[in-house]
Amino acid sequence: MAGISSIGNAIGTGIAKASASRPAEWLGKKWNKNPVDVLAYATVASIILKDGIGCAMYVTQSLNNKKIPDEKRKFVAALDLTNGVLMIAAQIAMFFAMRKYSGKIFEKMFKKSFNPAAKSDALSRIRMLEDEKGNPVPKKLKVAKDYAKVKKDALDLFKFVADIAAATIVGKRIIVPLIATPLAKKVEKKMNEGKDVKSEEPKQIVESVKTEEKPQEIEAPKLDIVSKDDNSNLLAKYKK
Repeated sequence: MAGISSIGNAIGTGIAKASASRPAEWLGKKWNKNPVDVLAYATVASIILKDGIGCAMYVTQSLNNKKIPDEKRKFVAALDLTNGVLMIAAQIAMFFAMRKYSGKIFEKMFKKSFNPAAKSDALSRIRMLEDEKGNPVPKKLKVAKDYAKVKKDALDLFKFVADIAAATIVGKRIIVPLIATPLAKKVEKKMNEGKDVKSEEPKQIVESVKTEEKPQEIEAPKLDIVSKDDNSNLLAKYKK
């Protein structure tokens, strides 16, 4: 039990020191000021960190995977590398682009729900409902503040969902696959630069040996074979 308590004390001390550090205090202030923004940035940062680690692992695995043919191994690794880099870049770009325009998109999509006429109608209805229940009618300013809070909460939720969706769906699943394969071929070509020259040298030597003229063969002298026919000229003089 003493060992477990000591481990718990060590963990508690570590958490206390981490929470008292400057980055933690800065993050706490940002969270108190705008928790939705902090949550969105933290979510995207965790996704990007995960993709970066995954990219490094995939590239290393592809380069050392013996099941992939040697001539295809570099291309697979190059494809993994370009996929990882593009996923990170596309997610960052789409996240900040959507954060810039998500407010305008929200206003266009929900203009019937959040506009001066809808606001005035909602305020009147809320005051009437309070009066019908026998409760004191709330002040118009208080109801207006509540209405503004509802709109802000809806906008924050929409922005969070839209920003993360733009980063993970549009950037990662739509844009990246369209350009990853062509870029992978260029990366593979870059990886092979400098090695092609060395690989061509022994090939040229082999081709020169193959094309080198062979020494001429010395033809053996042709010998006249004596015919076994009794009518040959050589044996004619002995037949007398």
